[in-house]
Amino acid sequence: MQGPSDSAGAASATTQRPGAILVRAGAGGVVLAATAAVAVDGVPDWEEQLFEVLNGGPGGIEYALWAPMQAGSLFGPFVVGGLAWWRWRNWRPALGSVLAGVVAWQLAKVVKAAVDRGRPYELLEEFSRRMGTPQDGLGFVSGHSAVAFCLAAVCSPYLSRKARILAYVLASVVGLARIQVSAHLPLDVIGGAALGYGFGQLWNFGVGVPSRRATASEGPPEGAGPPG
Repeated sequence: MQGPSDSAGAASATTQRPGAILVRAGAGGVVLAATAAVAVDGVPDWEEQLFEVLNGGPGGIEYALWAPMQAGSLFGPFVVGGLAWWRWRNWRPALGSVLAGVVAWQLAKVVKAAVDRGRPYELLEEFSRRMGTPQDGLGFVSGHSAVAFCLAAVCSPYLSRKARILAYVLASVVGLARIQVSAHLPLDVIGGAALGYGFGQLWNFGVGVPSRRATASEGPPEGAGPPG
């Protein structure tokens, strides 16, 4: 079923192959399961060492990272959804940003309860305490990373190649920022990214999205129908 804004590009738009989208969603699920299997047993030495490297940096860096980090907050889906509607007048990325982004946030809470791994404050003796460092709650997975990568996945088919790269770079910055403020360990961020990316791909599979070739050659078409 097409929305009223979909009719203009319906005849010429092509859709991504459903199988390719499912493969990407499955890859996200595999990475999530693999990271959860490690995280459930605690913090391995290599992860602690990686955290020490990524958690370093000059004092006050958290202030510079605060603004981009909000892309992974619960407000992020509503902001991105509004921008998507303003840019494309297409319900798929606009509604998907809001619905899939909020559901990804909630799914992260489910995974947190299942894995039951704490945050760096509880698990590590030495780390950089910065503004916004949480002292309670669960760590695996990062809800901010889940939301950020879900939004990148949902909007990716409508973006040019350069913009698509920037979207995933911003999502990665969100994850690194969560490590910087000592809210999460690296596996928390990787698992959250996999969760959000996979769920965003499931949204794309369900509603149908334009092929990347069509996006590159015609601009972001608005009429891609659901996959057959």
